[in-house]
Amino acid sequence: MNNQENKTPEKKHIVETLLFITNKPIALTKLVECAELIDKDEARQIIAELKTQYEHSAIQINEVAGGYQLSTKPEFGRWVRKLFAEKMVMKLSPAALESLAIIAYKQPITKAEVESIRGVDSGAPLERLLEKELVKIAGRKDTVGKPLLYATTEEFLRLFGINRVNDLPDIASFASKEQENGQDLPFIKEPDEDTETIEEPDVPKEDEVVEQVEPQPEPELQPEPQPQLQEEVQQQEVERE
Repeated sequence: MNNQENKTPEKKHIVETLLFITNKPIALTKLVECAELIDKDEARQIIAELKTQYEHSAIQINEVAGGYQLSTKPEFGRWVRKLFAEKMVMKLSPAALESLAIIAYKQPITKAEVESIRGVDSGAPLERLLEKELVKIAGRKDTVGKPLLYATTEEFLRLFGINRVNDLPDIASFASKEQENGQDLPFIKEPDEDTETIEEPDVPKEDEVVEQVEPQPEPELQPEPQPQLQEEVQQQEVERE
């Protein structure tokens, strides 16, 4: 019994050490393997105990990108940024952020589909996102030309502090907030009210009977006799008499 009690704190310390030392989330299976735990349930129990232990601490355990990782709590972020300055900042252009948002909500998606939503060329933003490992090639679309498909990565989930893509904010509520600020999301666009619409001419349906009006013949016009010709005719009549 005493041996079992002595092992429990040791396992907790091992799990805590592994969570502290890693620079990316550890999957539950990897944690069980490295800490030599019995199973995933034991790992979850130890993590729950550590979370309780950290309730009044400046650090916390986050479940992100399909694994677990230690991090500082958000309220202490200002001091962490002072320490690391520019090293913690990932700078992305508005075009890259816009492209990333489209991929996150529409993945898997092709470059042409991203450009269709944005309305501009997106080659450079996609290259930047690939370079930062925020998006990845997720295969090819089964269509003409077999274009590449893009999707988000585990690094994207880690940086945004979510465990899976389904944890992203609901797009409908997110869009309503943007519209309140007078802005539209690039992937939810309403037609402009000022857009001029061209009315199509009324075309009778197949079952409608259209009254046919036959054209009326124009009356023939009789040419008026010329004055000179009229005098010659009168003179001929006088000679005959």
